[in-house]
Amino acid sequence: MGLLRAGFAAALGLCAATGVQAQVCSSECSRYIEGQCVEHTETCTTPPPPETYGAIAYGRANGGWGYSHGWNTRAKAESVAMQNCAQRAKDCQVVVWYDRRCGAVSVDQANAVYWGIGETSSRATVVARNQCVTSGGRGCAVKVVQCSR
Repeated sequence: MGLLRAGFAAALGLCAATGVQAQVCSSECSRYIEGQCVEHTETCTTPPPPETYGAIAYGRANGGWGYSHGWNTRAKAESVAMQNCAQRAKDCQVVVWYDRRCGAVSVDQANAVYWGIGETSSRATVVARNQCVTSGGRGCAVKVVQCSR
């Protein structure tokens, strides 16, 4: 029994060290013989990671921006991005929000604003720049990229 406990403790330590989420398991009888349960089936699922929202706000007049990340609601992420943007610009608007991903904002020479979302900051950057280019933007430049995990 001591070896079993030691193995279980080692497995728990490994899960904690690697950031693996605990599974939620349930067991139910899957076969009865003469009214007695003789076989159980165990079903395990891994709950999704907690939500972690981020947002980017942008002000067109002077190119000021603000972002947020790590919030448990979209509304809070947008509110904090707006507060951060307001320190740099007066005409801030939330351009993009994201959950457990990355967001990017690009702008063209005519000051049109485009956005992109991706699993990585480089992917979000590519998507934002491509949105600008495919929409006919000239001189497209990514102004801000941020992730929320």
